[in-house]
Amino acid sequence: MNFVETSNRYSLLKHIVFFYMIWALSEVVLFPILRMKGVIFSDTFGPIWKITVWLFPVVAILKAGRYPVLTYLKLNSGKWPAMLWSILGVSFIAGYNIFMHVLFYGNRMFLPWLTFTQWLNAVFIAGVVEEILFRGYFLQKIAEHFSFWQANLLVGVLFVGIHFPIWYVNADKIANNAAAWSQLIAFIFGFSLLQGWLFRKSGSIWPCIMMHMTNNFMALALVG
Repeated sequence: MNFVETSNRYSLLKHIVFFYMIWALSEVVLFPILRMKGVIFSDTFGPIWKITVWLFPVVAILKAGRYPVLTYLKLNSGKWPAMLWSILGVSFIAGYNIFMHVLFYGNRMFLPWLTFTQWLNAVFIAGVVEEILFRGYFLQKIAEHFSFWQANLLVGVLFVGIHFPIWYVNADKIANNAAAWSQLIAFIFGFSLLQGWLFRKSGSIWPCIMMHMTNNFMALALVG
């Protein structure tokens, strides 16, 4: 391993560590304080802060390395393959959510009338921002040092890990026993692996974004 590769690994590791520290503090400390000050203030600041913490460093790092940002993140890759894989991904995850909901809850209520805040934060911003960082950036950067599937597994672990702060804050609303937590963790990990595979097959970040947004929408719209 040469000096440049070692330096790149160290820089990536620092980025990951600082990102997790800042976001964990945001979920556990900052956001609860903001919610105490009022829902409107929290709902306005939260999305801006997420975009700032998750995306701005990525853009800055890529620009500093003289990478074309949109091209590196696969935001402007192959329109028709991206559309095809997006349709396949959306169809699969929508069907999966319906099947699992009926299987475990025996309830087929579908209430798609989400609030503006749910559409903005949980569906749109979460789908776009999380996929750009984890698949568009982390997966590709880690794959520069490991095989694709090694990188995909590592990103899967990271993707599960980034959910722990919000799970910690909202534990009583998310799962109430070990089996439920195991199922949730397994789903998030498997979802991340599938997204990594979809990113590789399509050569575009858009199918991942569309599938992620659909999954979050279905999770909110299916009531059981």
